[in-house]
Amino acid sequence: MKKSLVLPLLILAAPLIAFPLAAQPADNRNLRSDLTGVYTPAQAERGHQIYLNRCARCHALGNSGGGGGAPGFGGENFTADFEGDTLFAIENRINTSMPRDQPGTTNRVQATDLVAFILSVTHVPPGRTELPADGNFLRLIRFDRPK
Repeated sequence: MKKSLVLPLLILAAPLIAFPLAAQPADNRNLRSDLTGVYTPAQAERGHQIYLNRCARCHALGNSGGGGGAPGFGGENFTADFEGDTLFAIENRINTSMPRDQPGTTNRVQATDLVAFILSVTHVPPGRTELPADGNFLRLIRFDRPK
């Protein structure tokens, strides 16, 4: 290719390359809030059962920490750590690193049900549709604390 054609082609291609980057949200403020009803009570109850079997030995409910020194589910430390993050950030942490003594043994469906339980104990209102165990979907929902 002639050198004289390279620059014009780069100029024409630049918007095509930059467009997908510009289509991404600049920050999480543009994402859907979890306060819009993103889980069901039945899903939160499944998450509660998983919590009792896999999480309660380290995580208490509310502001008190658990026996393992982990933050309480729904407590101030927990919500402060994740406020403004996506639900995927919470689900992925659970999926890849919990429980601490058996990291990576909580599958994505269990982790998503646990996210629903966490939302319920932080008083996020439920909705009519279950939260799907889909990382792409969870990346579109921001964790907000009810006021």
